[in-house]
Amino acid sequence: MTVAESAKAIEEHLRQLRREFHRHPETSGNEKETAARVVRELLDIGGFEIREGVGGNGVIAELSGALPGPTTALRADMDALQIEEETGLPFCSENRGVMHACGHDNHITMALGAARLLAQRKDELRGRVRMIFQPSEELSPQGGSRKMIEEGALDGVDAVFGMHVWPDLPLGKVGVKAGPLMAASDHFTVTIKGKPSHAARPNEGIDALVAGAQFVTAAQTIVSRNADPMKSIVITIGKLNAGTRYNIIAGECVLEGTCRTFDPSVRDLAERRLSEVLSGVCTASGCTGELHYERGYMAVVNDEKMADYVRESADRILGNGTAVSVEPAMTAEDFSFYLDKKPGAFAWIGTTPPGETVWPLHSSHYSPDEGVLWRGAALLAGLALGLRERQEVLLSEKG
Repeated sequence: MTVAESAKAIEEHLRQLRREFHRHPETSGNEKETAARVVRELLDIGGFEIREGVGGNGVIAELSGALPGPTTALRADMDALQIEEETGLPFCSENRGVMHACGHDNHITMALGAARLLAQRKDELRGRVRMIFQPSEELSPQGGSRKMIEEGALDGVDAVFGMHVWPDLPLGKVGVKAGPLMAASDHFTVTIKGKPSHAARPNEGIDALVAGAQFVTAAQTIVSRNADPMKSIVITIGKLNAGTRYNIIAGECVLEGTCRTFDPSVRDLAERRLSEVLSGVCTASGCTGELHYERGYMAVVNDEKMADYVRESADRILGNGTAVSVEPAMTAEDFSFYLDKKPGAFAWIGTTPPGETVWPLHSSHYSPDEGVLWRGAALLAGLALGLRERQEVLLSEKG
């Protein structure tokens, strides 16, 4: 049997496993029962050396092949979101206000499916496979990958791969590209302080709300007038709080926003210009201001050779035409920190059948087609099984 055929043979098991994870979602940093269920499944599969409590609730499991070769890491994130589910599924979330709206229940299941397929093919496996089940991917800007890396998740690893379900792609299609795939994500808070006064006597106060509004509009000139128009950047201010009453000049205004970039120089520019814009607004208005800029996830940048390897593997394992070209997304992923340390690639796998409504990630209605499960498991397993054959080419310049 091919890897795809073997994955198809366990499809019903994967479906039931995914539904179990879906019914019992846990938010970032609280994935204890999820991690315990992962461990039980790994013990049922057998053959894996298991470490628990890595980087919090993370689990690392390693399988040694019969022959020497590279160590391949396969990563799946485990956390859910604080969203009330509205899918109406019979296996809907039983944890009120929490939902696997980003599809991480699928990621866990695909990785466990890959683990089972690899254990079945241990005699064919050349090298070692390290399964990384990571907590807190949604906990931006901190994330969970950095802590797992600090605790040895990538020690001795030659290549690392990850995958994300993607509703914008047709079911089973695999989107991958060399270079930047997902953006760096930063969070900033601006505090502007003025002087409250009666609304009828604005001349006796300093209006922090007006200054805040000026900052919101002025910040957009960073995108339109300061950044290279050929280099992507998004600055969004999603929160503004000011004032205590309708007839009082606001003495304080607090804003929060995010900056998304691919190019490190544009990232630096955005931070610097936000500070300068704030300074200018405060000088003009008579307010004082403070910018707290927190750098979050790096951009997900795929190794060129590894991206090609994923593309070739997808077509080989799942059929010609499976791999498709994609444009980068301004969403973020802490898989970027793995790729900063080791060669590898991150891919998207489609979850929407033809003619179905495309519910976006983080939607309370997002319900990926379960046909993605066996396909994702087969691809992850195939990447690990095939790396040794391509090792000389793929890893020759990576030491």
